[in-house]
Amino acid sequence: MTGLAKTLTVGQAIGLAITTVVGSGLLVLPGIAYQQVGGAAVYAWLLNALLVVPLLIIFAYLGANFPSAGGVAGFVQAAFSRPIAAATEALLLGTFLMGGPAIAVTGGNYFAAAVGGGRLSTLFASLAIISFAGYVNYQGVKMSGRVQQFLAFFLVGLLASVAIATLVFGNMNVGTGIVPLSQLSTTFPVLATLFFAFTGFEMLSFTSEEYRNPKRDFPVAVGVSFIIVVALYITIALAVQFTLPPNDTSLATAPIVAMLTSIFGKTSGQIVALIGVVIVTTNLIGGSWASSRLVFASAREGLLPEWLSQIEPHSQIPRVAVAWTMFAFAIATIINFLGILPLSLLFGLAGQGFFAVNALSVIAYLKLTRKWWQKLVGGFTLILVVAIMGTFSWGLVFVLGLMLLGFMGNKVRQNSVISSRAK
Repeated sequence: MTGLAKTLTVGQAIGLAITTVVGSGLLVLPGIAYQQVGGAAVYAWLLNALLVVPLLIIFAYLGANFPSAGGVAGFVQAAFSRPIAAATEALLLGTFLMGGPAIAVTGGNYFAAAVGGGRLSTLFASLAIISFAGYVNYQGVKMSGRVQQFLAFFLVGLLASVAIATLVFGNMNVGTGIVPLSQLSTTFPVLATLFFAFTGFEMLSFTSEEYRNPKRDFPVAVGVSFIIVVALYITIALAVQFTLPPNDTSLATAPIVAMLTSIFGKTSGQIVALIGVVIVTTNLIGGSWASSRLVFASAREGLLPEWLSQIEPHSQIPRVAVAWTMFAFAIATIINFLGILPLSLLFGLAGQGFFAVNALSVIAYLKLTRKWWQKLVGGFTLILVVAIMGTFSWGLVFVLGLMLLGFMGNKVRQNSVISSRAK
């Protein structure tokens, strides 16, 4: 059997989406935006929410109509050909290999900050987070989905409570508040930065093969999780810009720490550090789920060794892919500890890879749809994504290099199959 078990419910998928999107950036980006554009920052969050809607429409359509464990690569294969899909798979594999360890190391840093530890504490905590995420996913969709569902709503409730408590008990006269709508144009410098907070929905596409009814459930999961995430972002943004001065030095590093400190004092820093560990851990559970499904799908299609596509017969879980995915994350984390792959480089390459993946998704959508309004949505979204990709500079080498590697790898496999058949 080569198909995955169809056990994923809408509630579990919503939890997965939330924990995949709401990552460590939420602990920093609200402060950075407020620091740069002041009381207009909340408008930047709203504009980004509007800008990402067409992209979500595209993912909802593709996930509902072309469900595949390969996610975006599956969409590209349905639209074009296996060689182009293989190039997409290689891009995704390289992107996940950068992003997964970056998430884990961020969690390790937060843990070290909470306990006052050093670099070794960061390393061991990072590896522990990877191990926990791997264990949850190794148990399969039922356990992973339940954990994600619980942690997602716990996380949203916790962060929303922090923001609301700040608005209720904080000094509302300290911040700048909300500037008039006429100053909307001042938000433009931070739009691209805040767009990173909305990436992650594309990873939900890797779970589309495991829905009981993907055509109905996938769009619902995307839509509901989007509304919850946007509401959380806006609440925190308002709390920051109403209760903190724009010249607060902690805005660029830990705005939520500053929010809690203004109410509960300095000891709240450890609380926020532990919240950061929870955020990062849940984020990695979702990311490693998507990564392992990509490894499984790539092996099933022939780009990776065939034994990585094994499914445990009783549970129908790709446990071999899960185990090797987490092992790869652990190796990359150790390489980061040795100073070879800095955290900033891991995040930078992962972010650029995901933007390129978004562009490929939109191109596949344009090829697979027929209605004029769908073409219009796809064209507008492609312009937006390509415009942001224009800032990558040398990062495009990483993107194109991985795609070329996947394309050539597929070519080599095809030639090998033809040669074996000829014998």
